[in-house]
Amino acid sequence: MSRTLVYIACSAGGAIDALALDPDSGALEPLGRTHGVDDVSALALDPAGVLYAACNADRPGPKVPPRVVALSLDPRTGEATAGAARDVPVTTCYVALTPDRGELFGASYHEGTLVRVPVPAAAGRVRTYASGANTHCAVVSPDGRFVYAASLGDDRISWFDVAIDPASTAGTADDGAIAPSGHVATKQGSGPRHLRFSADGSRVYVLHELSGDVAVYERDAATGELALLQRVSAVGGMELEPGPVRSASTPDPGPGVVWCADLRLTPDGRFLMASERSTSSVATFAVRGEGLLEFLGHTRTEAQPRGMAIDPSGRFLLVCGERSDHVSSYRIGEDGSLTSVSRAATAAGPLWIETWAPASNL
Repeated sequence: MSRTLVYIACSAGGAIDALALDPDSGALEPLGRTHGVDDVSALALDPAGVLYAACNADRPGPKVPPRVVALSLDPRTGEATAGAARDVPVTTCYVALTPDRGELFGASYHEGTLVRVPVPAAAGRVRTYASGANTHCAVVSPDGRFVYAASLGDDRISWFDVAIDPASTAGTADDGAIAPSGHVATKQGSGPRHLRFSADGSRVYVLHELSGDVAVYERDAATGELALLQRVSAVGGMELEPGPVRSASTPDPGPGVVWCADLRLTPDGRFLMASERSTSSVATFAVRGEGLLEFLGHTRTEAQPRGMAIDPSGRFLLVCGERSDHVSSYRIGEDGSLTSVSRAATAAGPLWIETWAPASNL
């Protein structure tokens, strides 16, 4: 029977949960749990059957350096088995695999930088990119030419030429980090956090953690340049104040402020979803002509929904709650509506979801 495998990084539980998703009903079935991945913060999937887990160890004083662990995936059982690991010079909150599958880009929120490291089984050197304060994502364009980083603290989105020669001093900042090929400033205090590309790479959608805005940019494939087309709100009518930049040393501002998290686009490009943690909700948008957005509505979901994913078929949205320790699946209707269909328990603190439909499906 065909099924999609689901992997969830559970930071507080130091585990990665494996589940099966029925592609017809959306039912979730727990399969197993991999322990020993302390403070696992992000995942990147190689469709060949390798899952890369970014682990920051225990905070505030890690007992081991931050690292990336390679886990081999069993397409029959869903089991994720930890293998080789590589130390990373900074903590990471986001990782992305390069198109050649030989390197990973990692975004460091606390160190305010972007790093590029070989996957654990490969040789090579670490490269650093000057991406800005509170860097929260590292997303490679569909053509593989540029990597984009959102600096939440500097209200800036930067892009870097993936092919730049790191051995050259040209294009580097004073500290030796590779400088951006270009950048755009976002609205002050908006806090750009996550971004997604349209399938053809011509549109970039950016979710802002602090303001709740979703911006649509036109992208020039040759230069990487972004041009703003639209800005809409994912939190309209929710009576939330703009949120602050958060850190381990800042007080919790409480539930009355904007605190957006993840952004997902359906594979067919018809619908966009954004999660908001203060209200434990998901905003849904329809993607209309020229890639512009039309707000459809809000759906209540798991408590503090940090991570989301859309299954490869585009029929189901998965949402995990940091404070509920559960994951829910929702059927995506033809009109973009979300209907709850299944729910499963996870280890503590689920915050990242990856889905895999192996070629040798079960």
